Amino acid sequence: MTIRAARTEEFARLAEIELNAFAVWAKACFVSSQPSSSPQFVLQQSLDQGFLLVAEELGSGRVTGFAAAHVVGRYLHIVEVDVEPDLHGKGIGKALMLSLLEKGRHEGLGGAVLTTDRFAPFNAPFYAKLGFEILTAADVPGFIQERLDSQVASGLDPQRRVAMQMELDGTNSRFSSSGN
Repeated sequence: MTIRAARTEEFARLAEIELNAFAVWAKACFVSSQPSSSPQFVLQQSLDQGFLLVAEELGSGRVTGFAAAHVVGRYLHIVEVDVEPDLHGKGIGKALMLSLLEKGRHEGLGGAVLTTDRFAPFNAPFYAKLGFEILTAADVPGFIQERLDSQVASGLDPQRRVAMQMELDGTNSRFSSSGN
C-alpha cells in the first residue's frame, strides 16, 4: 500500500468507499439515516489545500481508503477518513491519518481537530491511540461546535458526538472557544 495525493477523477471512487464504510459506522453507532457521501466541493477544497490523500494497493492500483482535511486558521480539520470495510484493521486508516498529521506539521499548523463518535472502537478510541484528546465543551472551537450542532440536527445522538484535538506544533496550548 502507498499513500498519495488524490486526483479529481477519483472522487466517484471516494464516494463509493465512504458509502461502503457508512454501513459499518451506522450499525456501530445505531444510526438509521440515509447513507450519504461528502459533497464534491468538500473533497475539492481538501484537494486544493493538499489534504486529500488516498491509500492505493501496490500492483493493482486500487484505491482502498481516503482521508480528507482542510485548514481552518492554524489548525487541520479532519473532515473524513474511510477505508473499505473488508480492509478494516489492516493499518490503512492509521497510515492515512499519520500522513495527514505529518503534512499538517510540515505546513506549520498548530493542531488537528475532528468530530467523531465517542464509543465506536474505530472512532474516538482509534483517534485517542494516535494522540487525540476529547475536548471539554469550553475548549471546542466555534467552527467545530457548529459542525457538532449540525451533526446533532441531522439526527446523530448528542451523547455520542465529541470533538477531539491533537497538537501538531509541540505546544500545550488548547484551542480557544473563539473558533481559531
